[in-house]
Amino acid sequence: MVCRHGGPLKGLLRTTGYRVFLGGMSMVCRLGGRSMVFAVLLGALPVMSAQARVHGTRALIDYNNNASIAFIQRHVEYGERLSPPNGPYFDTESGFIKGGRVTLSGMRNAGTRNMYFHVSYSQVTGSLAYVGGINGSNAALVEPHNAHMTDIGLRLGKGFMVANDMMLIPYIGYGVHHWGRSESASVSAPYDYYESYRNDYAAFGVLWQMEFFRRLVTSVNLAYGRTIHPTISAPALGIAEGLGPKPWRRAGTEIEFFITHHSAIFMSATFTQFQYGAGPVVVGSSGFVGNEPFSQTEITDYALGARFLF
Repeated sequence: MVCRHGGPLKGLLRTTGYRVFLGGMSMVCRLGGRSMVFAVLLGALPVMSAQARVHGTRALIDYNNNASIAFIQRHVEYGERLSPPNGPYFDTESGFIKGGRVTLSGMRNAGTRNMYFHVSYSQVTGSLAYVGGINGSNAALVEPHNAHMTDIGLRLGKGFMVANDMMLIPYIGYGVHHWGRSESASVSAPYDYYESYRNDYAAFGVLWQMEFFRRLVTSVNLAYGRTIHPTISAPALGIAEGLGPKPWRRAGTEIEFFITHHSAIFMSATFTQFQYGAGPVVVGSSGFVGNEPFSQTEITDYALGARFLF
């Protein structure tokens, strides 16, 4: 993030959202408010066709052997607090960015029936709005920051038919999230700046699938876990430090309409929330002294794509 100091430093100090300690003084960016975003769960949609399709137990097993490609519209809400967990946000970044996602899923009898795996990879890029403040002033500082996010996810589980057209898949999940942030040189920041956040996560989840009216499949996905080895690096400041692991949670829904026996179109909404604990006070190679505060990230992905069964 960006902090400004109105004292003897004069000018701009890039602090990646850190609280900065210099000569017994601390510099803090201020926030003028923040809205919470939650996923829009898709409800029942009108059924436009009732063309016959393989129906029942075998249909959902076959359905889980597929590959997909999708366009993503991602909404990001990021905020930092000096007094977690409920203190006011003093530094935020938010907005919509776009990208794509590919997935591969399978359900096989490997030692036991209906073993399930799912692999996903996504990339999104765009510009987010940073909102902070200038120390000693009520004026808000609003600047665009470039964002590039990469996500990789893996699920391993087992499917259980709980009704003729309904399957429950408990699973364990593991994934990686990376967020690169950058800003080009400007009048207020006369140099290029880059920093990155990265974390792994592990989670337990359950995927519920139900086939409606032969051509319509809906699913709900819930997962809860924890971030693993979250880190931040800012080369310009000579900073690379570990952050505290915190809760990670996800809720999503998807609705899918089959065009043929082996192809379908779908739309989905997925909400992911995770936190990073504050890092220790560090001294960077640039002479920077400070620490990364507690932060919370909320990501809502709206996807539209095509799926192909094999």
